[in-house]
Amino acid sequence: MPPLGEHDDDWLTILAWLYGRSRASQAAALISVGVAEQKAEVATMLEYMAQKRGITVDELVKSILGGTIDDDRDDSIDEE
Repeated sequence: MPPLGEHDDDWLTILAWLYGRSRASQAAALISVGVAEQKAEVATMLEYMAQKRGITVDELVKSILGGTIDDDRDDSIDEE
């Protein structure tokens, strides 16, 4: 992962101090919360992408996690 910007880095330090955690533990906790919040939306996107490719969601997940997914695509999700 790339380094945080100065503003976010400062807030991470503050949050870690407030919760009595290391910066690494606080970052992991924030990522975990973010992932949990997006699970339903990600599941919907996976269903769409699997159907578009004519495979099951399980097959799509296996290929993503295994690094064998074809990344040559024009339908990737751009972050806003």
